[in-house]
Amino acid sequence: MGQIVDVAIIGGGINGCGCAADAALRGLSVVLFEQDDLASKTSSSSTKLIHGGLRYLEHYEFNLVKKALEERQTLLTLAPHIVHPQAFILPYQKYMRPSWFLRLGLFFYDHLSRRNRLPRCKSVYRKSNTYFDPLFQGFKHGFLFYDATADDARLTVINALQAKKYGASIRLREKVIQTEVIDKIWHITVKPQTGPTYQIKAKALINATGPWVETTAELTQTTLHQRMTLVKGSHIVVSKMYEGTHAYFLQHSDKRVIFIIPFYGYTMIGTTDVPFSGKLEQIKISDDEVQYLINLTNSYFKKQINAQDILHSWSGVRPLIAQNKDVSALSRDYSYEVQTIPALLITILGGKITTYRQLAEDVIDQLKPFYSNLKPSTTKNTSLPGACLDSMSFTQYSVYAKKHYNWLTEELLARYLCSYGTNTELFLASCSTMEAMGKNFGAGLYQVELDYLIKHEWAQSGNDVLLRRTKLGLALDDEERKEIESYIESQIKTTAPMMSQAEPECH
Repeated sequence: MGQIVDVAIIGGGINGCGCAADAALRGLSVVLFEQDDLASKTSSSSTKLIHGGLRYLEHYEFNLVKKALEERQTLLTLAPHIVHPQAFILPYQKYMRPSWFLRLGLFFYDHLSRRNRLPRCKSVYRKSNTYFDPLFQGFKHGFLFYDATADDARLTVINALQAKKYGASIRLREKVIQTEVIDKIWHITVKPQTGPTYQIKAKALINATGPWVETTAELTQTTLHQRMTLVKGSHIVVSKMYEGTHAYFLQHSDKRVIFIIPFYGYTMIGTTDVPFSGKLEQIKISDDEVQYLINLTNSYFKKQINAQDILHSWSGVRPLIAQNKDVSALSRDYSYEVQTIPALLITILGGKITTYRQLAEDVIDQLKPFYSNLKPSTTKNTSLPGACLDSMSFTQYSVYAKKHYNWLTEELLARYLCSYGTNTELFLASCSTMEAMGKNFGAGLYQVELDYLIKHEWAQSGNDVLLRRTKLGLALDDEERKEIESYIESQIKTTAPMMSQAEPECH
């Protein structure tokens, strides 16, 4: 292959896709390689929060929290269909963190960023609201504060869509198996899951492989100067535990915290923070983690749960920069290493989903000395796909969609808007009745949506659709899943998956 791209990225998680979008927006030629699906590992295994990290304040990480709070507001603006404000209740526990300490932390949380537009923290009491109804009588008061939630996998996908929109090539299920440098140019050998091995050349290479960062460093024959610690976080999903859209922030006597969050009609509980030293291909929740989450939840909630109540679980491993601290105290901030010998390589270390955009901007900024015409980053002010349609904002589009598609159920349209935003037009515009949407595969997954996911969002398996691009797998039985798998397989065989070039423009 004679062409030389400006930047090649290994890793299709949030950091890799964020870097691809930032670089493409600046006019660089970009190719991204992911050996599996987008967000198939860590970036679909988070607690689904875009948050400052309230508990990081007690580790004096004020800069990280400030940066995260500012990015929280940025993402609420850039992706209002994916990122939503979330109210949290923090019940007061007399023998844990003192009340004055919590008040001080929440005051800092409200005021560290001048850009914060979410409601301020306030004290709440059992006698004056229903927040404490699901909790034991001993919990009389606490604090109400706000953060944001997001579908982590969808946030990753729309960053890949953004990168694609501005010219990046997103190559999934293609594994980088060898790298070689000749005259300061990377020669990258790639093995697709189907098709022959090929080679591509790049001026710069970005290692955005998260927990696999050290393995990829070996592949590129480079040495990392910072050590990484792998930390596993696990979550469980149970039937809905309480009414309302608020979430809970629960303290444990070991100083860790977990979240209880409404999750697509169910309740999500997590996360754990435990050291991980096993095989990255075999990540799953342990019995100890299950019991930890159940015991802490049962110490607060009247409705008791056990292991048999678990409907779904997931575990993700995040790479944190090693320090002589307990894993729950390790910094979630990011770093990167830039090497110019034998060729330009940037390795991303650590990070959290909330700060991915700032991380990407910082990483691509490191290319300035090598690309004289590199433009400044514009991701802070460029809406993500689905946030607008021509001159129509997401809010305006939501009003339009409710009128124009009034033949849809309110619940189904709400799911479309919260999943695809204005990109809902790409599959609904041609429909005027429920019959026009084709087969209902179950749980409101119609053929037009499934076709959209295959054609526009790289979906090639049942898990791609049911676990990552939607969360409908929770509501489907085995037969329905098999039928969806068969349909996807037949579509891929008959029509080569292809991304549409026609994405909604923001003006």
